Amino acid sequence: MTTLCIDPQGPLSTLPKELYLAISDFLLSPSDLNAFTCTNTTTYNLLNNTLYKYDATSPNPRSLFWAATTDTPSTALKSLSAGFDIQSRTDTDPRLKGCTPIMLAALHNSLAVLKLLLLNDEANPNTRDRKWIRPPLSWAVKEGHSAIVQTLLNDDRTDVDLQDKAGDTALMIAVNHQPKMMTLLLCSGRVDPRVPNRQGWTPLSRAAREADGDVGLLLANHLRLILEGDDGASHCQHVFFYAAVMGHVDIVRYLVQCFGEKLDPNAEGQQYGRGAFSIAASAERLEVVQFLLGWEVTDPNLQTHWKRQTPLFVAAESGHEEIVGLLVGCERVGLEIADMHGTTPLGVATERNHEGTVKRLLTGSRRADPNARDENGRTPLFNAAFYGHIGVVELLLEAHGTDPQLGDADGKTPLEVALENGNQEVVEALRKYIGSPS
Repeated sequence: MTTLCIDPQGPLSTLPKELYLAISDFLLSPSDLNAFTCTNTTTYNLLNNTLYKYDATSPNPRSLFWAATTDTPSTALKSLSAGFDIQSRTDTDPRLKGCTPIMLAALHNSLAVLKLLLLNDEANPNTRDRKWIRPPLSWAVKEGHSAIVQTLLNDDRTDVDLQDKAGDTALMIAVNHQPKMMTLLLCSGRVDPRVPNRQGWTPLSRAAREADGDVGLLLANHLRLILEGDDGASHCQHVFFYAAVMGHVDIVRYLVQCFGEKLDPNAEGQQYGRGAFSIAASAERLEVVQFLLGWEVTDPNLQTHWKRQTPLFVAAESGHEEIVGLLVGCERVGLEIADMHGTTPLGVATERNHEGTVKRLLTGSRRADPNARDENGRTPLFNAAFYGHIGVVELLLEAHGTDPQLGDADGKTPLEVALENGNQEVVEALRKYIGSPS
């Protein structure tokens, strides 16, 4: 709060102490009293406590806020001893309004001051700021202050599941901004991973939005809650869905075996528009797909609402050969189910030039129809010829039953469209196969 004078003796060092006190009574502003206190060692020792009391009772107290911002426990202790209200607020930090000393200590990583403040019986670690309506724990998590977070978690008064104005808890903020903080929070055993924000997202569903999201500990905590009795259909489905889409096959298997009657692999997940099986297939979760294919409840041909795409179609479109292989190997999977444009999985694989996928669809005991037409009457060979995919053209010509003469809705053949587009390699391959002159 005060700065010691440079000269311990200083001016006026021989005056009686009573005169110092009398002079201080006429100093009405904190800055004047502070300057006088710093005159010499005598005034400092005599008036410093008075200065703190003056500050504590002033309309705009500062000392404890400054201590909380700079992690100066000696100043904090003097401020509290002088009667500084530990619940008072300030707008000194431009990022938020209505900060208590505890809030400032959490925000500025002032560990020593925070520990001192929490020793006070009147300390409230849950007071939220007035801008974001966010408690100290959430701010500490967002800023990545692990020691502050641990200190607040160690205090039984801390409500670890308080939400800010967006409905985000400290755990949700960790998921969004500081993933490393999730371990600290979850291992405390105090946070509730089920609490959703205002948009309906839980920490688990939010973490799963990232392809490599760290959901292991979140899933483990949800499983613990299930085993402790929260085994309703909604909660079980929530855990099952995200375990499946993130590839945690052991959890998926356990939930199906123990709570299968409460689960639906075809039910749409929040804001996804597809079921767990479909998303797992598109995300190349091989083990999950293989397991769910063996579960009779799974509909492996479920189409998306708008584009009418099956899991096989999506896998073929993306060139996910291993997923395509798993799906083709299942008798329940339809190979000819087309999307909204009448394009089959083989058709879209030829358009995208996925040679490995095309080969997998055309070989083996179950084979796709190489002559299936889309809404424009185009066959896979026509599309491959149109785009000049010579490798795919050769695979189709080698396949059993391919008819190279089938034209589109306008009667145009693969050879004709290859000629129009200048795809010379395709033209030569088709002429050689058909036997027509050049």
